[in-house]
Order: sequence, then C-alpha cells, then structure tokens
Amino acid sequence: MVNYKKLFLISLAISLISAVALILFTTDADTIDALLQIRPVYILAALAIQILTYLITARKTKFLARALGYDVRTRHMLENCLAGILLASLTPSSVGGEPVRILLLNKNSGVPVGKSTAIIFMERLLDVFFIFLCLIPSIFILHTVFVSDDNGILSLGTLLILALVILVFVVAVLLYGVFRPESAKKGIRYVLVLTSKILPAKYRPKIDRMIIASENEMDLFHSSFRRFISVGKVSFLISLFYTALYWFAHFSILLFILMGLNVRLDMNGLLLLYATQVVLVLIMVIPATPGGSGIAEIGAYSLFSLFIPAPLVGVAVIAWRAITYYVNIIAGSLASLRVIRRYGINAFADPGELPANPTNPADSNLPPGSG
Repeated sequence: MVNYKKLFLISLAISLISAVALILFTTDADTIDALLQIRPVYILAALAIQILTYLITARKTKFLARALGYDVRTRHMLENCLAGILLASLTPSSVGGEPVRILLLNKNSGVPVGKSTAIIFMERLLDVFFIFLCLIPSIFILHTVFVSDDNGILSLGTLLILALVILVFVVAVLLYGVFRPESAKKGIRYVLVLTSKILPAKYRPKIDRMIIASENEMDLFHSSFRRFISVGKVSFLISLFYTALYWFAHFSILLFILMGLNVRLDMNGLLLLYATQVVLVLIMVIPATPGGSGIAEIGAYSLFSLFIPAPLVGVAVIAWRAITYYVNIIAGSLASLRVIRRYGINAFADPGELPANPTNPADSNLPPGSG
C-alpha cells in the first residue's frame, strides 16, 4: 500500500532542507540588498502564469478527449488536472496522479476507462515528444558546459543520460503496447498469473477479474490510438499546440522571477534559461525522491548558476520551486477535497483501492459525454 501521507512528509522535508541549505550557503549582503529592491508585480505575474498552465493543461486534455469523440467541459478537465497534480507532486517521476485522473474522466465525463487511459497517456506522450524536440538545441546550447570540470556540471550530464535511458525505456514499453496489443496482453496476463501463484489463494478470484478487465481496457486503449491518428487529427494537432504553449509558459515563470529580482539577461542568458530547464525536466524524471524534491533544488541551483548572479541563485531557485511546486500542492489539495466530496474518489487512496470500475462491453459504445 502506498502511504501518501508519508510521501508528503518526506517530500516536504527534503524540499525544505534543500531550501534552507541554499539560503545558508548563498545568502550574503548583496542578496539582502537585492531582496529590498524586489518588484512584487513580476513575482505575481509568475504566479499567474503558473495558474494559467492549469487551464492550458485542461484545454489540452479537452481536445484529446474530443479527438476520441467526447466533448467535455473545460471546467471538468481543469478539475481533472488539479486532482492529479497533488499526487504527481508527491511521487517519484510525477506519475502518481494518473490513476485518479483516469478514474475521474470516467466519473465526471463518462469516458470509458480504456479511452481515459489513452487520453492521459497521449497527454504525457506529447510532453515527452516536445521535450525531446527541445533537447537537441538545448544540448547544443549547453555543450560547452557539459564538458567543463570547473563548474561541477559534469555530474549533471551523467544524471541526464540516466534520465534519458529511463524515459526511452518507459516510452518504448508503452509504445510496444500500442502497436503490439496482443503481445502486451499476453505479457500482462503472464505477470498477473505469476502474481496469483505467489499470493495466497484468496486473492486469485480478484486477479482473474483483473486479467479480464486489463484485456478489455487494452482493446479500448488500442482502438483509441487508431482514432487519434485517423478521424481525430485536427483536435490532436490543437493538443500539440497546447503542449508547446504549456512548456513555454512553464519555462517563462523563471524569467518573470528574475525580472522581479532585477536580473537582466542578454540573448545568451535567455537561451540558457530555457535550455537548462529542458535539461532539468529530464533530470527530474529520475525516480529517486518523491516529487523530485532535493533533485530539483540541487539541479536547479547547479544549472541556473550559469546565468544568474551568484548572490541571487538561491533566492531564484527557492522562488521558482515555491511557485512551480508548493502552489501545485495547495491547488491540488483544494481540488482533491472537492473530488472526494463530489465523487467519493480519494486521491490519497492506494491505486488498488480506488473505486472499482469493471469494464462493461457497452462502454465502447457510450455516447460522447456532454460534461
């Protein structure tokens, strides 16, 4: 069983310890002077952009659902995004929110579980595609940094390689399931049958039901992808646009924080600002700590020091982490309370304890949800 309360405390503790360490090791008289001249309007703008990214994600998911024939209200998709963002902030590689989002798509919008899985997976796949697209120019911009031993960035190059290997492996496994569904179903059945032999006999009926349900959901999942690349092309392309818009907005949060701290960047500094954040996204894929706590702060400090004055690096990292991480926890907590009250879906439940949703053969013929 996943103890999310424990994950929350661990994640918070690691993040706070990292923040305190940054303050202790980077604060000097220049830092105090800069903080006295801070421009709050830009910090508030950075916060507004973070909130805007929630709406962008909601619109992106909305058009992915439309590609499969489901016209869901944006407010339902916003609720879906926020409900999953809390657990995404508390789990390694930010994967904890997907089961809740999938189930919520089924509950509030009538999307079958298999198609909900396809929607959420495609959302993540578009993110991966865009980050990989940005990775080549980012590595080109940073190539002189990665071969230098003087600034301590060489170790981040190793982390980046590890993150890429993990990401490529996960995507390869998932794509195998998309293009070879029968082989994927056999693999899932083999794992579940092996599990039933290991566990006590009382769990076997439940595992048998899981085998049947997983095969039905795999069929729905596969048919959904065929629809994405056939009749849902326009909505799919709009979702791709929202993917690019999301990441541009997300990466621009740091720019507004620096403007609030009166840091002026030239063109090289701007390129480094975006390139380092692309690399940081990949580093945070490494499933080492809940929500990437510690890794995010240390990685951000090492990378952002390339273009931010030394006295302000720690402050910038803490402000960036507060807006892109702690705000997620607050917004996700509020949304989770609403979801529990309206649908009885507890975001903090173990994925195996979420309300049962056996696949009905008629699910594949459900009419598009009107929201």
